[in-house]
Amino acid sequence: MELGPGDVLEGLVLDLTEGEGEYGPWYRLKIKDESRGVVRYFAKDEVKRAAAQDRIEVGEQIWVAMDTDEVTLERDDGSTHDYNPTMVAFPGGD
Repeated sequence: MELGPGDVLEGLVLDLTEGEGEYGPWYRLKIKDESRGVVRYFAKDEVKRAAAQDRIEVGEQIWVAMDTDEVTLERDDGSTHDYNPTMVAFPGGD
């Protein structure tokens, strides 16, 4: 599932899968979202960092949202890329 600006996923983490790809590690979460049912979400931004730091627990609640404000990222080659960051919170604690 892809989030758009302002979209929110909130629910129980059912599974967390990780792997290694051409661009480094990736993480896919299976979340039982309160309004969408079970969705699969590829971790981005803060969610990916939280997964890499082992902060996402199967069986725990998670809140994932894409910000409505764009941020500009400058690459090493001087080019820029505008994107909407994705945020994460853990309603049950962390």
